[in-house]
Amino acid sequence: MISEAIISNTDVRIECDDKTMQYVPCGSPFEVGMIKFLIDNGEDIPNRFIERNMDCPKVVQLPFDQSLKR
Repeated sequence: MISEAIISNTDVRIECDDKTMQYVPCGSPFEVGMIKFLIDNGEDIPNRFIERNMDCPKVVQLPFDQSLKR
């Protein structure tokens, strides 16, 4: 259940490292740490991200507004 929550609510990108030819998470350091935790515990993150993007694609992403605090 925790892995579903992390995968569903993260903005991390999965990119292929040219040197090691492995998928690595990129983005916010805190969120990257959570994704690395899942990878270290045996989750197949690249395939889970593909499934997430196919099942529930992002429609719109609104930036945080400092004046409105939301």
